[in-house]
Amino acid sequence: MTTTKRITALTAALLALAAAPTAGAAEVRAEATCEFSSTLCLWDRTGFTGARFTVSPFPPGTATCVDLVEHGWGERARSAVNTSTKTMALFLTDDCTGHPYPVDAGSSQSELNIAANSAWVQ
Repeated sequence: MTTTKRITALTAALLALAAAPTAGAAEVRAEATCEFSSTLCLWDRTGFTGARFTVSPFPPGTATCVDLVEHGWGERARSAVNTSTKTMALFLTDDCTGHPYPVDAGSSQSELNIAANSAWVQ
C-alpha cells in the first residue's frame, strides 16, 4: 500500500470514528434532555430519541402508579431516565401489579426490554 493510500485510509477511518455515536454521548444527551428533578422521562425510541413523556409523583414526596395506557403511552416507552433519588419501576400491567422492571435512582436506560403499560413513580 502506498503512503498516499495509507493516509487516505487512515483519514477515512478517523472520520468514521469521529462521526459514530458513543454510549457516553447518549448518556450526556439523556441527562440534558430530562431536565426535571424527581421525574421518570420516557422516550418512544431507543437512545433517548423520539417523543418524550414525563411522569412524577403528585404531590411531590408521595408515590403513585401512572397508567401509561390511559395517557396514550401503553407499550411505547423504549428508553428511560430516572432523575429521582428513588428507584422507579415499569410494569406490563396498567395498574403497577406483577413483576416490576426497575429504573434505578439517577440512572438511564437507552434500551428498555419491557412493553410497559404503567409506571410506579416516587
